[in-house]
Amino acid sequence: MDVYVPDHYRVLGVAVQADQAAIKDAYRKLSRVYHPDRHNGSARATECFQFISGAHSDLIDPQKRLHYDRLLVLRDPLRLVDDPRAERALDVLDLVVRRFRKKPEALPGAARGRDLRVKYTVAFATAALGGTVFVNVAYDSACSDCAGQGTREPEKNPVCHVCQGKGTVSHGLRREHSQCGFCGGRGAVMLAVCATCRGVGIAHVRRDIGVSVPARAASGSVLRVKGVGEQPALGTQPGDLVIDLEVLPHPLLTSDGDDLVLRLPLTWRQALTGGSVQVPTLEGPERLTLPTDAGTRREIRVAARGLPIANGGRGALRVLLTLDCPGGLQPEQVASVLALQDQVGDDRFAAVRDYEATLAKLFSAATV
Repeated sequence: MDVYVPDHYRVLGVAVQADQAAIKDAYRKLSRVYHPDRHNGSARATECFQFISGAHSDLIDPQKRLHYDRLLVLRDPLRLVDDPRAERALDVLDLVVRRFRKKPEALPGAARGRDLRVKYTVAFATAALGGTVFVNVAYDSACSDCAGQGTREPEKNPVCHVCQGKGTVSHGLRREHSQCGFCGGRGAVMLAVCATCRGVGIAHVRRDIGVSVPARAASGSVLRVKGVGEQPALGTQPGDLVIDLEVLPHPLLTSDGDDLVLRLPLTWRQALTGGSVQVPTLEGPERLTLPTDAGTRREIRVAARGLPIANGGRGALRVLLTLDCPGGLQPEQVASVLALQDQVGDDRFAAVRDYEATLAKLFSAATV
């Protein structure tokens, strides 16, 4: 909607035929209401007082007033008539025309705030087991300190004398409806504003919102929390919080169906004699006892340490065992290892023996 800048007569609240005494009296009365010194230098009071001072300056001087009236009659010819009956007649005519031109309109939908959409990164364990995370969001919403009214002291905000509290002004032969420029369309002049929102009724909010992450959530999942988004005004429906989820990969664990997989390297001592090692789980580190024949095994399964499943149980933690061969050996150390292998015999390396047997069958079948 266009903003109507009120003419000097409306700013002072006097008729266009008012004499100098009436203009001076109106100026004194309005000065007592809007003078900035009465409102601790309020910016709104200063702006209003500038309107009033400018109107008084132009109308109190006969030459300036004559020049102003000539401009006013070009802008709004009806103003110099200053006959309420003429204004009422035009208002009635405008109402009739509007009714003939009016088209059926759809029922307005309920006002609703804007959704907040954020990206959030969640830890692997939280995404796997589910849990609650707190998402920090910042948005604009109706000021809770002043209930979105822009002021905590409405009694200190005078009703606008230009628009008579309507917030709009009808002007011109075509009776255009425009926002009142003196009160900003509020119907009251905001001299005592809320310190939190500075009179606009909207405050910047930053808060942590608890979000429930379902078990087995994956990257690309979209979560929605109802009613915690922006709220344009108190009493209106707030928007939602929409979270685009990204799951951080675990440095050691990967998922395979319902199971988690861990690749565990073993030293020669661990492979031959067993022992105890620390392994990661979704609940934190745990101790795993290795069997004395760990070197001959490929996998150890730990029950109920995998991902949650529909029946309320858990998959397994599959620990894949690999032998870590030492590097950087000196020649004499390599010779000792080779001597030990000769002493043990190649047939004691079961995995190598099975591989070579399978490979031989494969090639023999291919040549037949």
